[in-house]
Amino acid sequence: MSRFLTNAALAVWLGVSSPIMADVLPAAVTPPFPKISHVTPDIPADAEVPFTHLKPVAAHLSAPPAPIADIVARQANISNFGTACDPSISMDVAIDAMLAIHLQAPCLPYDMVRMEHEGLSFTVPMPMTGELHLLLPALSENAVVRADLSDGTVLSASADVPEAVEFARVALQWKGAAPGELVAKAPKVLDGAVIRLGRSEDADGSELHVFSSRIDARHATGVVRLSLLSPVTAENCETGREARVRRKVPGEPTSAYDLKLKGPGCNAVGQSIELKNILQDLKLSQN
Repeated sequence: MSRFLTNAALAVWLGVSSPIMADVLPAAVTPPFPKISHVTPDIPADAEVPFTHLKPVAAHLSAPPAPIADIVARQANISNFGTACDPSISMDVAIDAMLAIHLQAPCLPYDMVRMEHEGLSFTVPMPMTGELHLLLPALSENAVVRADLSDGTVLSASADVPEAVEFARVALQWKGAAPGELVAKAPKVLDGAVIRLGRSEDADGSELHVFSSRIDARHATGVVRLSLLSPVTAENCETGREARVRRKVPGEPTSAYDLKLKGPGCNAVGQSIELKNILQDLKLSQN
């Protein structure tokens, strides 16, 4: 063995080394770890070894989930706003013999509803919330209002309106698309107005126009000229159109009748024709 290796081995054995030797040694030399043997204990054959016995425990399971059909059935009766789908209608009497109608159908938003009162009807879309508020002129002292929903549900409400005897009212129901207008020309001193209800966008729709004026000793007398303004379209220029009138004027018998308006010809498409002498004028006077 060379002298260099002999000195290196001696330095490692003694645990010391000079700085010079530390610089030239390629790596530290680590003595081998001693081997330790693990002794397995001897258990006598007659020894009693305790064993832990595990007892089975019954698992507490929750009730099985409800069938999907039941969940769907419950959710089907809930609107998008978390309210019950059950429709309802209520009606109160407001000022000037008006009917304040509140219709609820939370699961039928945007659907068309047909409202009917004293043989006249109009269609109106439900708002997004499924709640509809209307003011309808009472055409009878014993008012009954009916609502036909798109799912076949029929609702009704009634109210006594004694103040209705103080009003002269002429109501005109237009049927079909492009409804016309009820025109009332009256002196400014008369207290009267035309109230328009509903929206008609197709053949199944209808609108209701009501001229209403109070008649009592506090108001002046005069004559209200009534006429119809009917737009001519490609659908009605030949076939004409239909309307229904209800007239309730104090001192006169209540009357209701249908109108069949003849088409003027398709050369008039795009025009609106005023039809005079179709409706009887109102002669309003103090009692």
